Amino acid sequence: MSKMSYSTVSYPLMEDPERFTVIIAGAGIAGLALANMLEKAKIDFIVLEKREIAPKIGASICVQCHTVKIFEQLGIWRTMYASTFPLIGRRHFDEQGRLFDDSPIFKSVMEKTKRPIVFLDRHFCLKTLYSNIKDKSKVRANAGVVSFTEDESGITVTTDSGQSIRGSILVAADGVHSTVRKLLADSVFKEDFDRYRDLVAGFTSSYRTVFGTSSGHSGNDISGPSLPNGIVHHVYYRNVSGITTAGAQGQIFWFLFIQEKIMSRSPNCPRYTDTDASATIEMYGDLIASPGYTFRDLWERRIKGGMVPMEEGVIQGPWNNGGRVVLVGDATSKTEQMTVNAGLGGNLAIEGACNLANELVLLVQGNQKPTTQDIVSAFQKYEHTQRPRAELSFKVSNYTTRYESMDSLWLRFVRWLSPWIPLWYKTRGILNYMEPAPILNYLPDPDAH
Repeated sequence: MSKMSYSTVSYPLMEDPERFTVIIAGAGIAGLALANMLEKAKIDFIVLEKREIAPKIGASICVQCHTVKIFEQLGIWRTMYASTFPLIGRRHFDEQGRLFDDSPIFKSVMEKTKRPIVFLDRHFCLKTLYSNIKDKSKVRANAGVVSFTEDESGITVTTDSGQSIRGSILVAADGVHSTVRKLLADSVFKEDFDRYRDLVAGFTSSYRTVFGTSSGHSGNDISGPSLPNGIVHHVYYRNVSGITTAGAQGQIFWFLFIQEKIMSRSPNCPRYTDTDASATIEMYGDLIASPGYTFRDLWERRIKGGMVPMEEGVIQGPWNNGGRVVLVGDATSKTEQMTVNAGLGGNLAIEGACNLANELVLLVQGNQKPTTQDIVSAFQKYEHTQRPRAELSFKVSNYTTRYESMDSLWLRFVRWLSPWIPLWYKTRGILNYMEPAPILNYLPDPDAH
């Protein structure tokens, strides 16, 4: 397989002033998903990413059934699914390593939805999204947004290299530490401090996670840790919990969650170094990750890994600036632990991109030059649809995080009760979350007969 290049494409000098053009800040999950959605709708776009495209960093991502359906619409699901396998069940272990619940929950959900839940390497997911974009010149690496100016006919974005790019709207898909959101906050600092505070201090962090992808038992290497394909192992300790699951080619995806002594708030949530991660492993590494090995064993066999704070929250106040700028993905909302405990974060970002794309398609039907008022109306409709999903995902993820770290006497009782809860009831809870999720309204429904 030839190595993918992100730096040899030639860029157009200017965008077509007669076409509606979406400038997307950020080439993460939300940004590249939105680019794919717009290309399918034949809406012009430019993606600006301040770093390289699809870097080989970050954790794994849990892709849920409703997201699979969107990936089917985009024509990328077969490629993704070929690299992984469906999740079947969960095994739950207590502090002594005793199995107290063995649930085929994922198999039950798959039987109902006819679609699997899977874990994917984040780099592979990004690379697949990028590869599916036909015009690679529209995705620009090493081009961070530093400022923008708006007028009635469009928006001009300036990059960190001094290049000016003209478009119709700017979509901030640049993550939890969004530069664009900070620019919006700075613009209202003097006249509306409450709005400024909502934009810059919208997330809190009460947990941190050490995460990794490690080499496991594969091929001739029988010394490494192993896990059965399709099974997620959960371990529970007081104020600490962990997850391990098998990945492709004998790899193991894993997460170790630790409750912080003091809650922090953005923009002052801690930034951790490799030294910090190693120190945390020194403290907690001897905890059993799965029968037969510890988190220290996984850390020492890591292919990649690190430690991050687990911000959570939903940005209060409008997700647009009353003009041509709108937030999407992690720039709007962050579910704790991203895509792991409850498996919501990356899926929520794709849902947001989907809801925004649906509104943009309606916006430009028969009119490539909508007014600012029309644009703001479309942004409001997108937020009206997406915000309830973000709020629900935040509540579910927040509860799941604290449940798995046995945060209170009540949650320790619920954990004891969990094995006695019927499988049908647990399955229905997951389906109730998935069923209202959006699809791309302008593309064929894969389930339509």
